[in-house]
Amino acid sequence: MPATLVGLAWLAFFIFRKWKFRKYLAILGFALFLIFTNDFLANSFLKAWQTEPADLEQLKSDDFTYGVLLTGMTNTLKEPKDRVYFNQNADRLLQSMMLFEQGIIDTLYISGGGATALRKDLQESRVLLSYLKSVKFPIDKVIIEDESRNTVESARFANDYLSKQNKILLITSASHMPRAMGCFEKEGYKIQPYSTVFLTNDEMINPSMFLPSDDALLKWNILFKEWMGYSAYWLAGYL
Repeated sequence: MPATLVGLAWLAFFIFRKWKFRKYLAILGFALFLIFTNDFLANSFLKAWQTEPADLEQLKSDDFTYGVLLTGMTNTLKEPKDRVYFNQNADRLLQSMMLFEQGIIDTLYISGGGATALRKDLQESRVLLSYLKSVKFPIDKVIIEDESRNTVESARFANDYLSKQNKILLITSASHMPRAMGCFEKEGYKIQPYSTVFLTNDEMINPSMFLPSDDALLKWNILFKEWMGYSAYWLAGYL
């Protein structure tokens, strides 16, 4: 991760006190700090990677039976258990509910397990199902898959529930979409992406974008995670 790279460079500067090139470690750490806290660079690279928003009017003219929602938006370890605790990825679910209400999708398919060895009741798809019940969402229009632990398994396990004859609407974060599309297309599905959770902005360049920002560091963290994930999946033959 970016913060780790900066920290390692500065840590090495203090450890290798007798190395004649030691000063370059400090310079490297400072340069990495400026790069990874620059919101203009982070915003530009993340925008180039993520999948852009779909055209709603175009989607209304298509025929989607299934909207496939990938999980990763709740904290299942938080107490008490009488409610659902969402994180920033909650936009995935909100957009899915909007797509259903507008008639763009007929059935919401939620894919994601997440149970641990000690807790078998933490499947996130079931947690989301309980939330949908609490807001009176028509549960007869919801299918859940609660065994997958990652995007590869989500795509593979979908074979037990979904037909490959019609195009499916894939709903996940914009930064995660390239990897998710690759996994589902590898399984033979025809995909229409519907990106959510946009952390980038479309504003004109302003001076504040060049000041050190923790938002920029968050964007770089997401990018590094997706770059490493995509590369690992490609090397493993999942894409």
